[in-house]
Amino acid sequence: MKIAFSIVNILGLLALGGCVTSTTVDRVAYDHPTASQQQLFTDRADCAAQAKGIRQTEYGSETGVNDDIWDNCIAGKGYSRNDATGRLEVPKDLRVTTY
Repeated sequence: MKIAFSIVNILGLLALGGCVTSTTVDRVAYDHPTASQQQLFTDRADCAAQAKGIRQTEYGSETGVNDDIWDNCIAGKGYSRNDATGRLEVPKDLRVTTY
């Protein structure tokens, strides 16, 4: 009983630790010398389609966007991520979660 309680406590602390160390980005923005906001949305959709994949986890498989492929695609289209001062901002509901 004591061992089970300790394991539950350790798992709880690990979960909290993961929450504390994860970061939430308030703003996602890019710079590009000539792209419009609409062009950014079109290019992001294209990159998301190229980077979409399935990865295996300990709990099964999940669909997502591969971070390396995404970064290479968006950079290849001339964008640089600049959350602080980028002029092309991505609304929260259009953000892409990568793995």
